[in-house]
Amino acid sequence: MAEPLKVGLIGTGSISRMHLPGYQLAPDEVRLTAVCDIREAAAREFAAEAGVEAVFSDAEQLLEQSDVDAVDICTIHDQHAPLAIAAARAGKHVLLEKPMAVSLDECREILEATEEAGVTFMVAQQLRHVPSYVALRRRIQAGELGRIWSARCDTFLSAALEDGRQPIAPRSGWWGFDGKRGGGGVITMLSVHHLDLLRYLVGEVARVDARSWTGHPSFTNDAEDRAAATLEFENGAVGQLTASFSSRAPWSFQLLLLGEQGSAWTPPPADGSPLMAHRAPAVIASAAQEDERGFRGAQSFEPLETESLGLPTDDPYINEIQHFARCCEDGGEPISSGRDNIETMKIVFGIYESARSGAPVELAGL
Repeated sequence: MAEPLKVGLIGTGSISRMHLPGYQLAPDEVRLTAVCDIREAAAREFAAEAGVEAVFSDAEQLLEQSDVDAVDICTIHDQHAPLAIAAARAGKHVLLEKPMAVSLDECREILEATEEAGVTFMVAQQLRHVPSYVALRRRIQAGELGRIWSARCDTFLSAALEDGRQPIAPRSGWWGFDGKRGGGGVITMLSVHHLDLLRYLVGEVARVDARSWTGHPSFTNDAEDRAAATLEFENGAVGQLTASFSSRAPWSFQLLLLGEQGSAWTPPPADGSPLMAHRAPAVIASAAQEDERGFRGAQSFEPLETESLGLPTDDPYINEIQHFARCCEDGGEPISSGRDNIETMKIVFGIYESARSGAPVELAGL
C-alpha cells in the first residue's frame, strides 16, 4: 500500500478546525504530521488535539525541517502568496484556503511558482465538494434545467451589525475587516465562495458591473461591508450577487438558478445556523421530474440524489482534502486548480475595479 500523503498545516485559526476531520478520517491516505502557527501556544494546542508531535512557529522551519509532502495553508489572506510560493519552491504540494491571494498579481505569482515547481496546487473552494452541488452540476450539464438564463446569490452575515447583543461580533480590529490584510471585505471573506460556485454551475463570466459600500466604522483600508454586482456570463446568462456584513437581514446564503426547463435553489437550514447555510443542500424542480399534476410551486422542488456520486462523505471539507490527496498521488488536476481558480479571482477583482470606476469591467482585460 502506498504511503499516506504527509501534510503540514500552516495556520490554526477557525477554518483549520473544519479541515481537521479530513485528516482524521483516513490517516492511511492523508495524514497531518506537522502544525505551524506564529502563535506557538495555539500551534501546540491544535497539535495536541490532532495527535501531531511536530510543532513550529515559523513556516520556513516547517518547510525545511519537517518530513511533509504537502502543506495546507489556513492563514490570514495576505500571507497566502508568500507561503504558497515558498512551499512550491520547497517542492511541496499546496492546498490553499480561499481567496487565492489579495491581488491578481499575487495570484499569478503563485500560479507561476507552483507550475514551475511541478507541484499540485489546489484552492480550497469547498462548495464544489458539497454533494448536492456536485449532483446539481451533473444534472445541469445533462440539460435537465435547459439553458440557464438567470442566477442569483445572496450572502448575509451580520458580523458588523452595530449591536453588541448580536450573536456574531468579532473583536475590535479583526483582520477580516481590514482591506489590506483581507484583500477586501465581504467579497473576499464570503462571496468568493459563491462566485466560484456560480462559475462551477453556470459557466465563465465575461463582464461585471458592481457597487460596494465602504466607510463602515468597523472596517479599515477601504474594505467593503456591502456589495452588489451584476454578472454577465459568456453563455448569455445574467447573475446577481448581493452580500453584506452589516445589514439587519437573515443570516443566509441562498442560491437561485432559473433555466428554461427548471430551476434550483437552496432553502435555508431549519436551525438557521449561519455557518451551515452556505452549504445547505440544493433542491431542484424541472419538467423532467414532474408527474402528471405538473408544476406545484414549492412542492415540486425535490432533494437531489447524492448516494451515487461516490463522494467520501457529506462533509465538503473532508471531501476536498481527500480529493487533494488523490490528485497529489496520481498527478490529476484538482477540480479547483490554481489555473481554474484564477478565473474566480478575476470576478472578485473585477467587482472591486467596477465599484471603484463606476463602470462595467470586461474580465478578459484583467
